[in-house]
Amino acid sequence: MVWRASWSDVAKKQLKKLPKDHQRRIMKKTDDVLVNPFQYLERLEGEPVFRYRVGNYRIVVNVVNQELLIEVLKVVKRSRVYD
Repeated sequence: MVWRASWSDVAKKQLKKLPKDHQRRIMKKTDDVLVNPFQYLERLEGEPVFRYRVGNYRIVVNVVNQELLIEVLKVVKRSRVYD
């Protein structure tokens, strides 16, 4: 099973605004998530999407099981993800 990631335009823009070291950490963690997604993903409360944690940031994703696809929707600080 080979999962792949697809980044939304919003997520790309949010990632690009972060410092380079945070960008690298998020990309490395995304690679780890693609190996075994459900080890890292937690359902976002009251939403049909999942999230995973990278330091103070939360990466909000949609999982398309039939296509083995992780759609990265948002990259936000922990304090703002639950708004």
